[in-house]
Amino acid sequence: MTGNREDKGERHAHPSDLLGSVILGLNDGIVTTLVFVLSVSAASGKVRTTIIAGLSEMLAGGVAMFLGGYTAARATREAYHYQVDVERQEIRSEPEEERAEVTRLYRDKGFRGSLLEEIVRHVTSDPERWLRVMVRDELGAPPDEGSPGWRVGGAIGGAFVAGALIPLLAYIWHLPDPAVLAIGLSIVALVLTGAARSRFSRKPWWVSALEMVAVGAAGSAAGILIGAGLHAAHQ
Repeated sequence: MTGNREDKGERHAHPSDLLGSVILGLNDGIVTTLVFVLSVSAASGKVRTTIIAGLSEMLAGGVAMFLGGYTAARATREAYHYQVDVERQEIRSEPEEERAEVTRLYRDKGFRGSLLEEIVRHVTSDPERWLRVMVRDELGAPPDEGSPGWRVGGAIGGAFVAGALIPLLAYIWHLPDPAVLAIGLSIVALVLTGAARSRFSRKPWWVSALEMVAVGAAGSAAGILIGAGLHAAHQ
């Protein structure tokens, strides 16, 4: 019975550190491409032109998102390690001030009296242990504990391409009223993305879904207005 209870133990869904990158890429891919194809379609009135322009935007956007995600992850790591070096130098050059920071840190955690003094003495007796405590408190978890830059970039870029393909499908398949279907497919995708996102938050799935759809609706309206304006400008 005990083994059965252990097998049926409570399980929690833990989001991947790439979840935010995937959501960002999907949302940006869907909305950006939807706005783009609606604008091109309204301005040109040609399905072939819309498909070529949309695919070009999808691929260029995917590459740009990959490079942006990779560069941002690398920059975050470099900035973090620079701050670690600064903290190490401060421990060497300003030990009393840094020791006072450790004291405040553990006092805020509720420690007092001789116990607090013993903890501070233990932490500051080893420079590397001291540095780890200060870094964790001031900088948080190191980015090295997350996914590498190429994986972050791949998650954002790949999700962008996947999201961008959705509003293009109606044009690629030469379906009737492709603009309307592009909006419909995008709304469905945004609903599903929002519902999936709610799995790792306290929001009901329909609230997350409505938030994503609101963004898509604003983008659709912008695309239609932009396309109509460009079309009128070339009359």
